[in-house]
Amino acid sequence: MDDPFDLSREAAYLAWRTRKLRAYPAEIADLRVSIGRLDQPTQAERSALKTRLDSFNVALVQVDPSEINVEALLSFTRALGLRRTDANLFADASAVSSICAAARPPDETGRGGGDTGETATPGDFIPYTNKALSWHTDGYYNAPDAQVGAWCLFCIRAARDGGENGLIDHEMAYLRLRDASPQHIVALSDPRALGIPAHVRDGRTLRPESIGPVFSVRGGCLHMRYSARGRHVIWRDTADTHAARDALHRLFSRPDVFTFRCTLKPGEGLVSNNVLHCRSGFEDEDDPAKARLLYRLRFLDRIAID
Repeated sequence: MDDPFDLSREAAYLAWRTRKLRAYPAEIADLRVSIGRLDQPTQAERSALKTRLDSFNVALVQVDPSEINVEALLSFTRALGLRRTDANLFADASAVSSICAAARPPDETGRGGGDTGETATPGDFIPYTNKALSWHTDGYYNAPDAQVGAWCLFCIRAARDGGENGLIDHEMAYLRLRDASPQHIVALSDPRALGIPAHVRDGRTLRPESIGPVFSVRGGCLHMRYSARGRHVIWRDTADTHAARDALHRLFSRPDVFTFRCTLKPGEGLVSNNVLHCRSGFEDEDDPAKARLLYRLRFLDRIAID
């Protein structure tokens, strides 16, 4: 089949574009799939999930909150064909990360205030605080051969207020950018388009520098690597790259990219082929035992739709 992401294959792109837009407009309710047993989704439930993923690259899962535990999450993701976990910082031995607000928020540099030790702590990173997260894809700082293809995020406890997620299918972002100017795609597909500096603490490199494209095609599927952060990101210094970056930033306020918004409740989860997402800030309950808690798993695989 002709590659719709090859700029020389206009007919293939237009056919793909027509199919992509056929699913829209859509609302967050259109992404919802109820699952009886998280550890043993039925064939019909898996089919329903993959239908949403085929259209939107993300699905909203509804399950009894008592069903959510580490083993059930691993069984659920294996049922979707996900095997190769991304053992990221602060994940447990099963690669599950407990996302909750650290006791100490970071300072304006994004690092924990007053920490002079060599070991990174959750409070050094915005996801583990109650602050807002700007638009990004997961693992944008990973090495090119260790990119995050899919992730799931399940709510155990919700915040007292806030913590809303925004979600944009990265294929829709590509579509709008290519419609505006194919040159944006050329610039964002350059292997030098976006760099993330090394994370160095007291002379020790905790994570090496990562440089790569924003858009790439992996196994015939579109992959996106992106962060809207204003600091600790390095864009290729060319006029075309700056124009493409600015056009991408403007998409986040455009209604025709169809942003989904939801505040996960206990028993709800998102499973995604690493779509663009963001999170609003939130306020927790005073009792730590009632504070916001989500479980996250990242994978180097992508969820196969066949």
